[in-house]
Amino acid sequence: MKNIAILGLALLLAFPVGVSTSFAAIQPQSDKTVKVFVHFKDTPGKSEWGLIRAFGGMVTHSYSIIPAVAADIPESAISGLLHNPNITSIEENHQVEATAITSDEEYSNAWGVERIESGFAHQQNYKGQGVKIGIIDSGINYLHPDLAPNYKGGYDFYYYDLDPMDVYGHGTHVAGTACAADNDNGVVSPKLGVVGVAPECDLYSLRVLNEDGVGYESDIISAIEWSLEREVTLLPWGDTLGTTTQGVRMDVVNLSLGSSQAYSQAGEQTFAAAAAEGLVIVAAAGNSGNPAGKGTNTIYPANYDSVIAVGAIKQGDSRASFSSTGPNVELVAPGESVYSTWNDNQGYYDPQPICRGTLADINGDGQPDGECYKYGSGTSMASPHVAGVAALLIGSGLVHDGNNNGVGDEVRALMQSTAIDLGVAGRDDKYGFGLVNVNNALSAVTPVTPVTPVATGVLDGFVTDELSNPIVGATVTAGMYSTTTNGVGYYLISDIAVGSYTVTANAFGYTAESSGATITENTTTSVNFGLATAPVVDITLATVGYKVKGLMKTDLSWSGATSGNVDVYRNGGIIITTLSDGAYTDNINQKGSGTFTYKICEAGTSVCSNESVVSF
Repeated sequence: MKNIAILGLALLLAFPVGVSTSFAAIQPQSDKTVKVFVHFKDTPGKSEWGLIRAFGGMVTHSYSIIPAVAADIPESAISGLLHNPNITSIEENHQVEATAITSDEEYSNAWGVERIESGFAHQQNYKGQGVKIGIIDSGINYLHPDLAPNYKGGYDFYYYDLDPMDVYGHGTHVAGTACAADNDNGVVSPKLGVVGVAPECDLYSLRVLNEDGVGYESDIISAIEWSLEREVTLLPWGDTLGTTTQGVRMDVVNLSLGSSQAYSQAGEQTFAAAAAEGLVIVAAAGNSGNPAGKGTNTIYPANYDSVIAVGAIKQGDSRASFSSTGPNVELVAPGESVYSTWNDNQGYYDPQPICRGTLADINGDGQPDGECYKYGSGTSMASPHVAGVAALLIGSGLVHDGNNNGVGDEVRALMQSTAIDLGVAGRDDKYGFGLVNVNNALSAVTPVTPVTPVATGVLDGFVTDELSNPIVGATVTAGMYSTTTNGVGYYLISDIAVGSYTVTANAFGYTAESSGATITENTTTSVNFGLATAPVVDITLATVGYKVKGLMKTDLSWSGATSGNVDVYRNGGIIITTLSDGAYTDNINQKGSGTFTYKICEAGTSVCSNESVVSF
């Protein structure tokens, strides 16, 4: 059970709170334990760990990206350690605090995603496919229906395990803005869900904050190392042997966290080294601003030169009053009343929230599960918009590496040069270079193909049974177009492109029927259907779940299907149409735990098996 009380790292929401006092040089005063970075001349190893222990300390992290360790040491030991010729300096491992968050149809739900013109990229099929985004935060609810399709794994640096589940909610909200899948989540109109800036990214959860949204710099540095595909060394709670976890190379990382007190040599060196290796690092500028927009109050890590510092605007493109200002503010993005994914649980003892995005009370808490989405304000909400844009640009393949270290610096320069200038002309301390804009950025690297208007007509008709009774809720499809019948069995597809179509009507308990139709411009074409009752088919399904190298798999076996192909459903959606040979293995390719519901249906019909549930 993850029940260890530890202090922490700030999440950047609309109303900042006080933070602990930092110190440039630690002055020994007592035998109280302090959290520090100890810097060495060379990369530390077990002998350096032993040195720290000899002075009564405990090493918690050992780094390769910088020659340093994070440790808890008696304050009185500082003077003695500094006399060691191999130690160059000792500085505070800063603690900061978090605040509480305020609380197509999916596309319009996320006004910020729409405002930065992400739809321009999506229309050209630039959706961040295969681009790895690491969310360094409080974890991610990887079971959320808008995030599960893109989730690829991660690590919990706070509790030293492979289950970076978010029970605080902040990281889940951030991840949704950057990378929520375009899956039309929800069963009613308007849709409950959202779509992220890069809806087909590879999403990773790098948890550095506990269930109260707090943590330490030392874990952030480990997460950055992990994001560079390094083998990260950790010493959980003073383990003298150390443990390692193998990282994965990220393309972009987002840090919606920090503090004005959190400058450190360790942090500055780490972020600079990571950016030099081509990692795009995006961070919230902070919520320490004032209504007048005066002063320099950008926080760390955003205030490091190697990090893209993102401020917040509200609808109408004016600066949000809380948004931090200063010479290192680089870009702004929507950060007020941002709708995104959330958790519906209330505490750590429910570590796997049930967020299915429907109006039904599936989780039994007395509230509709639409609570799996919430509004949030802060530069925390602005930062993932920019991280998502970076992913779109990387995934487009249109940005070319000019210095043989990846396209990170080119992407950063492109977002700066194509931002929409706000405030006074040119770069300023309130808006930086301006509002990040996908349309402008992509237009700068590729010619825009004009969209030719499409001539359209109308398709309608009625769907009835053999006795001419209306069938309500029947599905009618014509190519890429689809709709359902109303209470009198009537369907309507307006603005359907001219051409020839095979129109198919399908309803549960009935045999599907198809008919040809030719659509002409500004003309209504009517196609009616009389569906026959489907024969009763008894399909029996059994499932077995297991893991291979930590990845979830499910073996399905069935009998009784009569057609040549079957549709395999997982959690209500078709995952594949396959031969009806009685067996199929679903490679879920996710680590951790979860519950999955399966059924088998005759291909293209509603003739289905029993539902079978697998839990990991």
